[in-house]
Formats: sequence, C-alpha cells, structure tokens
Amino acid sequence: MANKMKNCPECGKIFIDTGAGMCNDCLRKEEQNEIVVCSYLRDNPGSTIKQIYEDTGIKERTIMRMLRAGRFIGKGDISYPCERCGTMIKEGRYCHKCSQELQADVKRMSDAINQKKQAVKKDKGVLKSRGMYLK
Repeated sequence: MANKMKNCPECGKIFIDTGAGMCNDCLRKEEQNEIVVCSYLRDNPGSTIKQIYEDTGIKERTIMRMLRAGRFIGKGDISYPCERCGTMIKEGRYCHKCSQELQADVKRMSDAINQKKQAVKKDKGVLKSRGMYLK
C-alpha cells in the first residue's frame, strides 16, 4: 500500500499518511493527551467524556477517537453517550437496548429481502400455460 498525501483531520496541514491518520505533530499531541486522560481516569474513575473535557481541556471528539481506538481499556471506567439514544454506556457504540433493536431491524430487513427473492424464484418456476386445462 502506497503512502498518500492527506490533510490532517486535526490541524488541516498536508502530510504523508503512513497509517496513523494524522500528521506527526498532532499524533505527538494526541499521545500526550492520552497520558493526561489516563491519569485523569485513574484519579476519577467512572467519569464522562464531558467531565474529562471540562477538567482537562481535551476535545470531546479527540477523547471519543481515542476511546474507539481502545486506548483506555483497563485504565478506568469511562462513560459516553450511545450514538443512537444518548444513554450513557461504557463500551461499544450503542447501548444494549439500541443494539438489540438494530439487530432486530437488520433481521427484519434480511427476512423481507429473502421473502422477495423466494417470490421471484417461485414466479420464474411457474409455467404460464396458454392452453386449456382439462379435469
């Protein structure tokens, strides 16, 4: 895979992406931010992203990005809102209720698609006669 020139999502500078997803300056800053957040979580377990932001000044989206990357696993509980309903959760993107609802929705859609496919197969399998039927 060739390295590509991109704009850094944090500062906007053009950089050659080697897989980190941001320029070296912002990557170093994020590593420093990670140390600050880990230290904060050690002293304040169960904190929300908003509390971390208010007390450290580190952007909420930066904290979320680090959280999604799994950088805080085993370093203290951290809660953040479910992306669908806003309920506070400690892992994943969705709360248990929303996960179940989304899985049920996907199953319903999948079943509906499969039923349509079966109906199309049946229609193709039925011979359309042009003649008369006799008993």
